[in-house]
Amino acid sequence: MARTTAVCSVILTLAWLMAPRATLSQMPDHADQGHSHAGEAVSCTTLGSPPWTGLPNVDREQFAALRAAVSGLETPEAARAAGFNPALGDIPGMGVHYVHSARSRDGVQRNAPDHLLFVEIDGRERLVGAAYAFVDVPETEIPIPFESELAKWHDHPEFADDGRTLHMLHTWFIPSSNGPFAGLNFWLPYLTAGIAPPSSCWMADEADADRIRTVSFALVPPRTRPGQPAPQATEPSVERVKILAALDFAARALDHDGWVEAADSFLADLSESERMRVALTLRALTQAQMSSAQRGGGRD
Repeated sequence: MARTTAVCSVILTLAWLMAPRATLSQMPDHADQGHSHAGEAVSCTTLGSPPWTGLPNVDREQFAALRAAVSGLETPEAARAAGFNPALGDIPGMGVHYVHSARSRDGVQRNAPDHLLFVEIDGRERLVGAAYAFVDVPETEIPIPFESELAKWHDHPEFADDGRTLHMLHTWFIPSSNGPFAGLNFWLPYLTAGIAPPSSCWMADEADADRIRTVSFALVPPRTRPGQPAPQATEPSVERVKILAALDFAARALDHDGWVEAADSFLADLSESERMRVALTLRALTQAQMSSAQRGGGRD
């Protein structure tokens, strides 16, 4: 029952975050606090994309085994047939979690992930990653199934009963903005929007990284809260279409200065409600990648 309540809480919380709100104007000036938890920069040459050559050999072997274990689950239909069901909606930087409820109760099985992560790319849902998830005390002794120091549990104490927390670890099968275990993969909104992600090498500069994260979440369309009508679809302005085309072109050309110029034009073109929605979502989801120890051991 506690787990069911937790999942419902996640759904409601994320739906609230993604919806335009009149109260956005009440957000503090520094709404981007928490970006330090969005993921540390990694080597763009060895940890920016599979086969993750910067990982220890044992971890690369584990990734290969994990990919083999889910090789028949590349479509939502196959995932459902195997017992995975969509639970959390399309979360920016994560995609849709397909949750295997039985596995979620059996601890961590190296080659049997609890969640599969799907994202729409080129008009179809693609399997882009997997996640391990379990409920335990904050100071869990359950070992992480990888040796790399990049692999760390993050947890959600608000989604478990008192004294326990929901631990998670994401693993990515496609290029990732912050490496193979990033809690948030900021390339996903770019891919869904049909825009080439910028170079992962640019994530090493914090100003560039902040710009990249903000553009990423600004590409996500607004969502509605449960029970509310969907927002009326509107065509982007001619100017915004040109800006997005410039953003895509610069990324493909690895033109850093051109990308920064296009990104700044895009962010300047956002409405106030769009800016605040992005700030809210970034703040909430980056802080959700923290561990209980980083939060001081308490519930947020």
